Amino acid sequence: MDDFEKDFPEFDWKNVPAYKHPGGKDCPCPKHEYIREQINVTKTLSIESKDNRRQELKHKAQITLKFCPDHYTVYFDEVIPSMPFKYRLMTRIALKIGAVIIQRIPYMQSDQCFYCKFGSGGFGKKTELPPI
Repeated sequence: MDDFEKDFPEFDWKNVPAYKHPGGKDCPCPKHEYIREQINVTKTLSIESKDNRRQELKHKAQITLKFCPDHYTVYFDEVIPSMPFKYRLMTRIALKIGAVIIQRIPYMQSDQCFYCKFGSGGFGKKTELPPI
């Protein structure tokens, strides 16, 4: 993030919509980093769901993602709309059928937030994703 602020000192990346950033989808700002991480998580979930469909489903698999209010808003307002159509559609279907459950948790529990814990810009950032 410090490198981005040095390269673009006048650019207010927090208040400018993601599609207006320099470099388009390859912008090095934290917002686009977050979006790229979300796309990778969706791709991983998609691959795993294909494997699960091939097997006989004995029980319904569910994934619960917990987001603090900030990341909850960013996920639905910026991350999902910026995904490629295929992954955006699969994400919306997974949310509708209940395969993926998104919980909005209060700020007091932000230590349980998926992106505060593992994503860019969070506190106590880790380099690997949690087991799903």
